[in-house]
Amino acid sequence: MDGTPIYPSYETTDVIICGCGPTGAILSAHLGRANVTNIVLEKQADISTDPRGIALDEDGIRALQSVGLYNKVYSEIGRCLGAIHFISGTQQRLNKAPFLRINFNTTEGGTGHVGGMSHKQPALEANLRLAMKSTSNSSLRVGSTMTSISEDDDWVSVTYDDEQGIEHRLKSKFLVGADGKTGFTRKKYLEPRGIRMEQASLSVLSEQILCSKVMLTSTNLEHLIKRFGWL
Repeated sequence: MDGTPIYPSYETTDVIICGCGPTGAILSAHLGRANVTNIVLEKQADISTDPRGIALDEDGIRALQSVGLYNKVYSEIGRCLGAIHFISGTQQRLNKAPFLRINFNTTEGGTGHVGGMSHKQPALEANLRLAMKSTSNSSLRVGSTMTSISEDDDWVSVTYDDEQGIEHRLKSKFLVGADGKTGFTRKKYLEPRGIRMEQASLSVLSEQILCSKVMLTSTNLEHLIKRFGWL
């Protein structure tokens, strides 16, 4: 041997997404349609039958439409919420007149979609994974357990173990943590570096809620892709 160090080989991709719930899956589908290669690492072998989400607003419906799933929205994924009545909790009667009524069946919000719908998350995730498969740019790897994240000026590097316990190495320009509040990205990488989700005051929380309403749409996704030079 000539003394040259031997470095482990890394598979490269444009974006690594940790977690294949609705957020990770729809991001992967969008990126794939924009010819951005991405690898999604999902710890669970199968789609969870214990859903955490229950509803989609009109922007969520539009997001599904943008990845080609509008024909599945009402036939498989869910149904309109209808009218919701709000009553006071001071009396234990459900048949009294509501002080507020919101009709979620209307399409007057400006997007052409109903205001809200309930959904079945397993069906939602199953259809989003089909949308991911519609291009060769998205790769879903189930049974993948993240073991490390590191970064330098040029790359984000990740190691993970597959279902057989074999270690794999990935490198990308971007990593997206979509693995939830107890996931590896937050608990093993961000929080040890002092990046935490802290309890906020009511005024700060109101600002955070307002900011969280800025949703990923096909328009601003295209802007981001152009900004980072993917198109």
